[in-house]
Amino acid sequence: MMLYTLPKTVSFFKRCLLLLLLFVGGLAHAQQGEQTISGTITLSRTSDELSGTSVNVKGRLAATTTDRKGSFQLKTRLPAVLIVSRVGYGTQEVTVTATDPVNLLLTEGNNNLNEVVVVSYGTRQAKDITSAVSTLNAAKAQDIPAAEFGQKLQGRVSGVQINMANGRPGQGIDMRIRGAASLSGGYQPLVVVDGQILSGADTKNGDMSLINPDDIETFTVLKDAAAAALYGSRAGNGVILITTKQAKAGRTSVTFNTYQGWQTVPQQGRPNMMDAHEFATYMKGVYEDKIAYEGYTKGIPNDYANPDQYGKGTNWYDALLRTAPMQNYSLNLSSGTEKLSSSSTLSFFDQDGVLLNTNLKRFSFRSNTEYRPGDRFKIGLNLAPSYQVEENTRSYTDGNRQIIANATAASPLKPIYNADGTFNSNVSSFGMLNLNNPVQQLLLADARFKSLRLLGNAYLDIALLKNLHIKSTINGDLGTYQQDNYQGTMYGIGLGASTLPRPTSSSTGAHASYNYVSWLNENTLNYNLQVNDHHLDVLAGYSAQKWNREYRNINGSNFANDQIYWISGAAVTSGSTNKDAWSMASAFGRLNYDFKGKYLLTATFRRDGSSRFGPSVKYADFPSVSAGWIISDEGFFKKNDVVSFLKLRASYGKTGNFNIGNYTMVTNVTGSNYVFGGTLTPGFVLSPSLGNPNVTWESSAQVDAGADINFLKNRIVFSYDYYSKITSGMLYQLSLPYESGFSNVQMNVGKLRMWGHEFSISSRNLVGAFEWTTDFNISLMKNELLELPSNNIKFIGNNTTYAGYNRTVLHGPIGQFYGYVFDGIYKTQAEYNSQPKYVTSAPGSARMKDVDGNGVVDANDRTLIGDPNPKYNYGITNTFRYKNFDLNIVGYGQGGNQILNANRADWTNLDGVMNVAKDMMNRWRSEANPGNGLVPSTRSGTTELYRLANSTWVENGNFFTIKNIALGYTFRQNILKYVRSARIYASVQQAFVFTHYSGMNPEANSTKDNITGTYGQDLSTFPIPRTFMIGANFSF
Repeated sequence: MMLYTLPKTVSFFKRCLLLLLLFVGGLAHAQQGEQTISGTITLSRTSDELSGTSVNVKGRLAATTTDRKGSFQLKTRLPAVLIVSRVGYGTQEVTVTATDPVNLLLTEGNNNLNEVVVVSYGTRQAKDITSAVSTLNAAKAQDIPAAEFGQKLQGRVSGVQINMANGRPGQGIDMRIRGAASLSGGYQPLVVVDGQILSGADTKNGDMSLINPDDIETFTVLKDAAAAALYGSRAGNGVILITTKQAKAGRTSVTFNTYQGWQTVPQQGRPNMMDAHEFATYMKGVYEDKIAYEGYTKGIPNDYANPDQYGKGTNWYDALLRTAPMQNYSLNLSSGTEKLSSSSTLSFFDQDGVLLNTNLKRFSFRSNTEYRPGDRFKIGLNLAPSYQVEENTRSYTDGNRQIIANATAASPLKPIYNADGTFNSNVSSFGMLNLNNPVQQLLLADARFKSLRLLGNAYLDIALLKNLHIKSTINGDLGTYQQDNYQGTMYGIGLGASTLPRPTSSSTGAHASYNYVSWLNENTLNYNLQVNDHHLDVLAGYSAQKWNREYRNINGSNFANDQIYWISGAAVTSGSTNKDAWSMASAFGRLNYDFKGKYLLTATFRRDGSSRFGPSVKYADFPSVSAGWIISDEGFFKKNDVVSFLKLRASYGKTGNFNIGNYTMVTNVTGSNYVFGGTLTPGFVLSPSLGNPNVTWESSAQVDAGADINFLKNRIVFSYDYYSKITSGMLYQLSLPYESGFSNVQMNVGKLRMWGHEFSISSRNLVGAFEWTTDFNISLMKNELLELPSNNIKFIGNNTTYAGYNRTVLHGPIGQFYGYVFDGIYKTQAEYNSQPKYVTSAPGSARMKDVDGNGVVDANDRTLIGDPNPKYNYGITNTFRYKNFDLNIVGYGQGGNQILNANRADWTNLDGVMNVAKDMMNRWRSEANPGNGLVPSTRSGTTELYRLANSTWVENGNFFTIKNIALGYTFRQNILKYVRSARIYASVQQAFVFTHYSGMNPEANSTKDNITGTYGQDLSTFPIPRTFMIGANFSF
């Protein structure tokens, strides 16, 4: 054999090419030893379809699934160990040494111990996991209509608090894992789709609304630091791993899923405002009191002089609502051979909002393709483009002084339309604020938000040796967003001056757009070693990410008319452009070790470096360690039918938060024009935020201890966790004195502790012809601010009179409600004379508690009046099956918290300038007519205090909601020639809500801006609908 050496003049490229050819040749030679294994897998439950059982070769890449006859075929080297698994059946391992057919019967059982669970940068069997991890198969939530995937998780995972903060189509999900770990750095968890970390268009953890729920196959929730630490500085709020649908080798299928739904707003919780007769009666009394006690001489206005002329009048809130349709169509084509598998899903989702003229449409596509030339080599490409259009869902509708607030304030005496069918622009009765017609506002609203996004990743996975894998992945997240708003001449938002007739407002328009690109390259090396009873699994990796965003906006005003609403038609225009970027580089590693499969140890480490921090604090380390002991495998553990599995585990780890903005470490400058010598000269001005090069990473250290216990041959599965997490160096923007020249600075402030207990239990209550399973979980949680900076800072929160409803104080929970304590009213002159008073107090006015005891009621008497943090949340799911019928009932609840009903600032306004709640009829009018003793007088100049945040706004937030009831019927197999299976179902979402809260939605969070310190307020929230739905699933 002759050996050739390359001359020195051969280029580096040629050397690399030669090495590649030699490598590919080696792969081809390795594949020559492969042999074909075939067989048939049957199931003990004969009604189940035989296709879809997974057959994997242990320790190798080769895998397939059975066809409709239960047959399978794959190629691999012998000897080999086949792992045969299926949801709802016990997993079996079969050693194969020859090419003889493998025939196997799978029997029913809970195979949760052998279930393969997706974890950080890999997979593990459930029984080997030593950290706090929960999983959910998306098929269990297939009957829940959802624009956001979080709705499918609600009530199903312990330690995860998911609330429908509002009913906006495609929005509203408020998700927290084990509470909120940060004051202002965001609380939404990190989302990872098929290994790709989502960054999105903002500087936090990305936009989850563009993830199509139809694409998802499984969820894995990483709750403790040991499970999440491999994601380092982005994992402080927990991690949700999403695995999308993949094709199964050896199987070709076409599935079509669809549902049609109708959404309505329940009567329960709608604003209980006065109708026309009640309001006219109330206002007549207001003016009677003005005449009797205030010297008013103009008499009772005509609008109110004869209340009996009115009936119910206009219910403006109800006028905004409609029965709103929603529909979804999803088509999936999945094909898999031994070498090539591909799964493609095309979906269309269309949801009208229950408010007039609101809508969401989304078109999405996903293609997952993998090519395996042999059992040592695979290449994959995943692409997921989506396009979404939202109409009037992000602007104008809900929140302070927006359309819903206008609807509850408008006069019920006024009609929506004039006699000629045109809009009535005068919806204010005598003496009221100059209000807009809310129906006109909503129907003429023109605010569109368009999103185009592409998620893509390509990977190469090579088995260099038998137990050595290398994987390289390139991930791309590209998006462009565009928002166009136009407000016509009769559209003004909010409450204006009390002048009639209503003045014509100036027309305004705005266009904003931005695009971003995020590239992420990750490279991992994985090594497995089995020596006798010792098993070692080592992972090492490197990650580099670059994120860029460009955005621009232009504003226009004074349009010629409402038919020409493009910015080019505006008489006055202004605009700006900007861009920002950040980057991160990381190294990470993990070691999994077990001895005899019962003593388990895992250690991880990640080092992150980010461009967002100054030179001296640019890097941070995030280690973790966890251990487990499977006691039930010990010789001293007596085998019995009661306890079939027992594992203890404990962990410690650190995670972080780097959501401080891209340029917080420096003081920014912006363009500003100055006039020098009568000439406009361009220049620059400093940002009001002072840069801080020493602001560093927010870090959370967490301890977790848990136990997993299975009873009665795995028919009952129980899990418990205790956790304690301390967040140090919390990121927060502190105010600066005016003389500094700046308004605020980003700082690391104090420590926050969160701790709690989590319980979950799954039970197969009945088996056989009639099946009944129950899944229940409950989480108990608390949090406490342990430290604040030493420079005389006593609290965190806004201190203004008409805002700042939340405040965080030392040794208290985060974001408590802050205001006055209502102490009744001054019923008599004598009572008024003897009690502490506010500056505007008078007999009949509201009396607030003199908290500091100085004899005067003022702003210093505001105190903590409620806690928005739930003390517990829980979920329960019951599934029943009888023959071909199935019934699924999902419930979710929480308790121990309060809600600040900030609507009461308007609903209890006693100035006679807007409609009010019905119970204001029981106001104090005189010592002889004190009403119910709880509602103050309408006397001018005495009403302000009752409009400020006080304890009457705070309500019990406990609730339990039947989130979904679904009844389905599955037709027998092959009922039609080309239909493999078919199922139809009907469901009701948000079926029943049990609560003491008087508002629309006990899950409300009007300040859903990903900031913990302004949590738990309900302010004219977009109503949550009840949805009735029918749907069908077909497989061909």
